[in-house]
Amino acid sequence: MIPWARPNYHGYEKKYVNQVLKSTWLGDGIFIKNFEKIFSKYINSKSAISVSNGTIAIHLVYLAMGLKKGDEVIVPGFGYLAAANVALQMGIKPVFADVDLETFCVTAKNIEKKITNKTKLIVVIHTYGNVCELDPIIKIAKSKKITVLEDSAESLGSKYKGKQSGGVADIGTYSFHATKTITTGEGGMIVTNKNKEFTERLRAFRDHGVKVTRYFHHLPGHNFRLTNIQAAIGYAQMESFSKIDTERRRVYRYYIKLFKNIDGIRPQIFSSQIDPVVWTFAIVLDPEVFIHRDKIIKKMKDQGVETRNGFYSPCRLPLYKKYKTSHLKNSNKLSKNIICLPFFTSLKEKEIDYIAKTLLRFKR
Repeated sequence: MIPWARPNYHGYEKKYVNQVLKSTWLGDGIFIKNFEKIFSKYINSKSAISVSNGTIAIHLVYLAMGLKKGDEVIVPGFGYLAAANVALQMGIKPVFADVDLETFCVTAKNIEKKITNKTKLIVVIHTYGNVCELDPIIKIAKSKKITVLEDSAESLGSKYKGKQSGGVADIGTYSFHATKTITTGEGGMIVTNKNKEFTERLRAFRDHGVKVTRYFHHLPGHNFRLTNIQAAIGYAQMESFSKIDTERRRVYRYYIKLFKNIDGIRPQIFSSQIDPVVWTFAIVLDPEVFIHRDKIIKKMKDQGVETRNGFYSPCRLPLYKKYKTSHLKNSNKLSKNIICLPFFTSLKEKEIDYIAKTLLRFKR
């Protein structure tokens, strides 16, 4: 079986984990500080705050911003729905903006249509390693005094006009889930260039509302912390990020070589302003050329290849039935026709050849 994703180790992950085990500092410890420091330097942000996962990173931002019931958050209609789900948990209204059919990313034009006097935050999702066209989005947000959050869970290493994804707008969040570009098993990070007060609120909400004095609670916080063991793995992966970057680019180039100009297949488009580090190889299948996408996923698994469907658009989920979603034409179309092929740094060319040949058998 060729898995859809596989974590690979390129550096001192085992060595650093063993150091943590010997130190007995399994929870807090030096690798947390080291991981945050190396990550902040890579993104070129003032602050980096490690957390227990990417969804928690978004939740923590909502808390630190003071978002409350009745506020509105604009989110893309196609992408992982962590930002929308957290909004529901907090009584915040998710307002969905449609995405572009070629880039799979939300656009400034569609965001602007959804802004109201209740809009407190715009969340953009850099889907599959692409980066949204940020300048016009940020321009609109600044004119309305609305914060922009880059959900960069899938785009670590990708650049927009030479700047790291997650480090362009007000706040960026990342995921280190086992399938992500770098992994700590579970884990996440928040980066921001906002003021010191906001950063302190993020850290306090992460650490039970405690700021300096132990057991003195300033805020009704949570335990959203990353462990020292996880941070040791993350630090090692960041040290080796150039290797990870190189191998992901190799895999992407080979996929593109095989699927270029194939009838019924349209790869995700990256503009000239984007330098992507692709998270997964996502293609849109023409339903008139290929059999049903979901049948292909099942048949490919039978042939030893694990694939994934595209994200479900909220218009296909009962959870969001009461929200306006009928305008999400592009999001819905992508949701039904995208297939994501295996993508990880140790994937071999002969395996990609087999994946491509297997997929192409399922044309009508």
